[in-house]
Amino acid sequence: MIYKIKLLVLILLLSGGGNALLHAQNIKLPDGLSLSNQTKYSYDVDLDREIFENWFNADYRYGIFRSGIRFDVFQPNDPNPAISRGKEHFSGVDFLYFKVNMGKKKKGFNFTIGNFYSTFGRGLLIKIYEDRHIRVDNNLLGAKFYGRYGKLSLTAFTGMAENSLAVRKDILHAADLEYRMFRKIRLGLSIASNTPYVASAARTSLLSFRSQIRFWNFDFYGEYAVKQNSDIRKDVFNNSEKFVGKGVYGNLNFYYGKFSLSAELKYYDNFKFTSYDQTVVYNTPPSVTQDYSYILLNRHPHALNQNNEQGYQFAFNYILSRKISLKGNYGMTKSLGANSYFKRIKHSLLPTSVMFNEAYIQLRRDGDNYLGILALGYSKEMETSTTNLTPIVELKYYLDKINTIRAIVEHQQVKVLSTNEKYYDDAVTLEWLRSPNLTLSLVGEVQTKEPEKSHLVRKFWGFFRVGYNLWDNSEVSLLVGTRQAGNICIGGVCRYEPEFSGVELKFMTRIF
Repeated sequence: MIYKIKLLVLILLLSGGGNALLHAQNIKLPDGLSLSNQTKYSYDVDLDREIFENWFNADYRYGIFRSGIRFDVFQPNDPNPAISRGKEHFSGVDFLYFKVNMGKKKKGFNFTIGNFYSTFGRGLLIKIYEDRHIRVDNNLLGAKFYGRYGKLSLTAFTGMAENSLAVRKDILHAADLEYRMFRKIRLGLSIASNTPYVASAARTSLLSFRSQIRFWNFDFYGEYAVKQNSDIRKDVFNNSEKFVGKGVYGNLNFYYGKFSLSAELKYYDNFKFTSYDQTVVYNTPPSVTQDYSYILLNRHPHALNQNNEQGYQFAFNYILSRKISLKGNYGMTKSLGANSYFKRIKHSLLPTSVMFNEAYIQLRRDGDNYLGILALGYSKEMETSTTNLTPIVELKYYLDKINTIRAIVEHQQVKVLSTNEKYYDDAVTLEWLRSPNLTLSLVGEVQTKEPEKSHLVRKFWGFFRVGYNLWDNSEVSLLVGTRQAGNICIGGVCRYEPEFSGVELKFMTRIF
C-alpha cells in the first residue's frame, strides 16, 4: 500500500505541480504539444481493497503530422475481468499512433497507423470508442484511412482489438462511404467483416445503408443493416436463409416554435457484432432509452441487447413561457418473436414480452434567483423484475453571482414482481457551489424494507464529496463515506459498481 500511495503522490506532483510551475513561470509547452493525465484511487475499508488507475496522454502536432501515446498504470485495476482485461497489475503503453494529414478539408485525406477509434453513423454497425466512466475501450491496432473529395467521403480500416486476456487475435476490416446529396441529404453505405483467429471458423460480415434527411422542421435518420455468417446459415438454417441477423434504427425529430418532438425506433435481431471469443463488442447501436442525471432513476436500468430487442421511444419538450418549460418521454423495449433469427438460432419458442418500460415527465421553472424542478419517473424492468415509481424535487437558489446552493430529494417506491415484495429508497443531495472552482456535496440514501410484517429494516449510506478546479485546466475530487451498489449506464452499456465504503480520489489535468 505504501508503494501505491507514493506512486499516487508522485503522479499528482508531476501533473498538478508541473501545471502550477508552468503557470507560475508563465512557461508554455512547445507548440503542438498537449498533455493530459487522469487518476483514480480508491480504498474500500470493509473489503480492505485498493484500486489504482491512471491514464497519461501526450499528443504532438507538427505540420501535417500528428502522433500520440497513452501510458496506463493499474496497481491493481478494477477486479471485474470485463474491465481489467488481464491487466490487474499493469504499467505500459496501451495506445500509440502516428497520423498524416494531406490536402485540404474538402479535398484531402489522412492516414493513421497504430491504435485508433472509429464510429460509422450512430454505431449500428461499428462503434470503436473509449468511455472511462463505464470502462469501455475497444480500440483497434492497425491502419485507418479517411479521405474526402467534395461531397464524397471514405473511411476504411483494418485492425485488431484486445480480448479479455489482453491479446489481439481477430482481424476486423471495415469501410464506410458517405455522400452528401444537396445540402440536406446524406447517404451512407457501410461494410464490416471480422476474421476469426480460428482458421476453420467462418467470417461474420455486416452490411448497412443509412440516410439522413433534413427538410422544413423535420430531421430524419434511418439505417438498415444485415448480418451474414456461413456457419450459422448452414448449421442452423440449412442454407434456407440468406442472412442470419438484422438491425434497424430510425430517428425523427420535429421542431415547431416552442415545441419539439423526437421519436426513435429500434429492431436488433441477432445483431451483436463481436470477436470470435465474444469478449470484444464492435457495435453499440442506439439504446433508445434515457440516461438520467438523478441517482434513483438509474437504480434499475436496462442494458442494451443487440441480439434480442425491439422498441421505441417518444420525447417532447415544450416551453410554456419565458420561465416555465415541460418535458417528458415514454419508451418500451420488448423481446423478439419466435420467428426472429435469434429465437430460431436458440431454438426458443418464447413469445414477445416487455423487457423494459419507462416514462418520465418534468416541470421546470426558472426564477430570477432560483431554479425549481418537479419530476416523476416510472419504469418496469424485467431483469430485476421490478416496477419503480420515483418522484423528485430539485431546488437551486443563487445567493449571488458566485455562490449557489442546491437540494435534491428523491423517493422511489419499488415492487418486486416475482415476490410481491415492496420497499422504498430515499436519496437527498445537498450542494454548495462556489463558481467556478469549488463544489461541496453531501449525499445520503436510506433503503427501507419490511421482510416481516411490522418489522422494518433500514440501511443507510452517505458520503461527502469535495471538488475543486485548480488553475484553468485541472480538477480534483475527494469522496469519503459509503455508497450503495448500482449500475453506471451510458447509452445502454452498463458497468456494475459494488457497494463501497472508504475513500475515493480523482484527479484530472490538461496542459496545452
